[in-house]
Amino acid sequence: MKRTSVRRIAIAVMTLFICGGAVTTEKVISSKIASRVEQQLPSASGISAAIPFFDLPSSINSDSIKAVRINIDEYKLKGSGTKASLAISAKNVSKSKPTQIGSLDITTTIPVFKFLKESGFNDAEVVDNALQVSVGAGGLGKALLVPKYANNQIYFQLKSISVMGSPIPATSLPADIQDQIKSRSVRDLTVPQGLKVKSVSIGSKGLSVNFHGTNISLDKLKF
Repeated sequence: MKRTSVRRIAIAVMTLFICGGAVTTEKVISSKIASRVEQQLPSASGISAAIPFFDLPSSINSDSIKAVRINIDEYKLKGSGTKASLAISAKNVSKSKPTQIGSLDITTTIPVFKFLKESGFNDAEVVDNALQVSVGAGGLGKALLVPKYANNQIYFQLKSISVMGSPIPATSLPADIQDQIKSRSVRDLTVPQGLKVKSVSIGSKGLSVNFHGTNISLDKLKF
């Protein structure tokens, strides 16, 4: 066998060995993070954590973990008792104090069946990332509503309306229609200390609220 071939095989074996070690390290760290989250959130289930592969070297050799993603399949929200899923993206997590996070994004999603049941509209369904409801005599019209957030409240706002396929501009409808929709759908939202609401949206999985914060202490968060 030529020396070049031997060299290539050796490089390939070493690469596999290094990558295999990195994967093992990632699994160990991710497992520890998942365990810590489970301790902090005992009512959560289906917890998984992952560190981006290319962030491993800096995460191993520094005083903080550069980035980590955590998914929670089901968590009972405080106050309402509603079960929701959580998608967490944390950056610059302190190793000496894992509950201290430099940047935190949390997306809370209420399952679509639960969300539709509590939407305030009897025949609601999710269409094109909006809530579609029947309007008018005999329910011949269809209105698309989108979620909004303001002053610690989530509510719906009219996006468009059509009657028997004919679109009607929202500006042509009674001026108080938006107030009627809001009063019927408004729900209070408790924002965890240190976080702000970035967006609210509707998708096939349900109603999602995205929170963001910097220099966060998990000890003070109460979902």
